[in-house]
Amino acid sequence: MRFRIPLFLLSALLLASCSTHKFVASTHPNGKPEVVIYMKGKGEEAEKVMEKVYYPNGQMEYLGRFDKGVEHGIWMYYYENGTKKYVESWDHGVENGIHYDYSPDGQVYRELHYDHGRLVKEVDRSKQ
Repeated sequence: MRFRIPLFLLSALLLASCSTHKFVASTHPNGKPEVVIYMKGKGEEAEKVMEKVYYPNGQMEYLGRFDKGVEHGIWMYYYENGTKKYVESWDHGVENGIHYDYSPDGQVYRELHYDHGRLVKEVDRSKQ
């Protein structure tokens, strides 16, 4: 039993040191958050891992993740009414995969296909 308590405390400290910290980087004139940054780590070792940007009405404008300071994973953009606007796919700072552009009614109107930063195909569904 003596070893469980120190091990538990050690585990709790490790989890706390790896946690993500959120802070509001800027606000709109109405007081609502505009840019919210999520950092992992502490002090000069802290690294931005996610960013959320909001419209003045509080609706999310976009959400994106970072890995080692560059865009990574799926980035989602929205119209002011909450409908999807764009979906982008990033691989360590390089566009990769299919990006989708949505019209205000929620329909995909364009696809941009990327292969490690190079646009290889564009599908314009608005002309179909």
